[in-house]
Amino acid sequence: MIRIFCMLAALMPFMLSPEIVFSAEREETIPTRGDVTISFVVTEPSDKPKAAAILFMGGHGKVSLWRGKGPRSSNFLVRSRQLFADRGIFTVTVDVASDQRQSGLYDLRDGGDHRKDIAAVIRWIRTQTDAPLWLVGTSRGTLSVAHLAGILPVDGAVFSASLFKGTGRRPETVHDADLDRIRVPALIVHHKFDECHVTPAYGVSRLASSLRNAAKVEMLMFEGGDDPISKPCQARAAHGFLGIEEKVVDATVRWMLANGSGK
Repeated sequence: MIRIFCMLAALMPFMLSPEIVFSAEREETIPTRGDVTISFVVTEPSDKPKAAAILFMGGHGKVSLWRGKGPRSSNFLVRSRQLFADRGIFTVTVDVASDQRQSGLYDLRDGGDHRKDIAAVIRWIRTQTDAPLWLVGTSRGTLSVAHLAGILPVDGAVFSASLFKGTGRRPETVHDADLDRIRVPALIVHHKFDECHVTPAYGVSRLASSLRNAAKVEMLMFEGGDDPISKPCQARAAHGFLGIEEKVVDATVRWMLANGSGK
């Protein structure tokens, strides 16, 4: 059954999002394919994890940990990773693999190498916790979720600000993945007034309908937030849930914890 919830956040037109205070984090690097490695940031909850999540940022997918200065992105999920951990989620913010640092993941999210890399991350997570594991993507990161959630051993999928329309240069959308393979619970999170031309809010219903074999599908539609301080397809706008990060993460995590058995 598909259910729709509309959540209204108070408008704060003259305020920026509050700065998120990060607790102690650590970076891990593991082998994936031969000499190739992948790095990620681990943000742990203070108590035993209630669930685990791999976060996929949008765009090129580069968190750029190899530069030695921590995550370098204003992406919604990257900047909100502590909010997930604060709510009991063992959070892994994944970078591109070492052989993708130049190209990024623009044209590789549907490939076998990406699948092998994330499979290696999943195996590592399973050495840390046996909590239900979710794939969480935003914007172009939802392509990773769409292609991997039906193949890899995970317990749920979250699509936020999903990529519904392609461009001449990069035509791929979530619908190019075999969504019929996704059988775990799936949550679709979107801003009603997302003005990015490739993530229009009217695409939410089609995605929900396309997840026909998922154990459960629900949609969370948000409104409000801060006035944009970036272009519509960038992170500091409605596309990135600017100003309502806590509301979005809180609702997302509550749904994950309520539906995290993968059944």
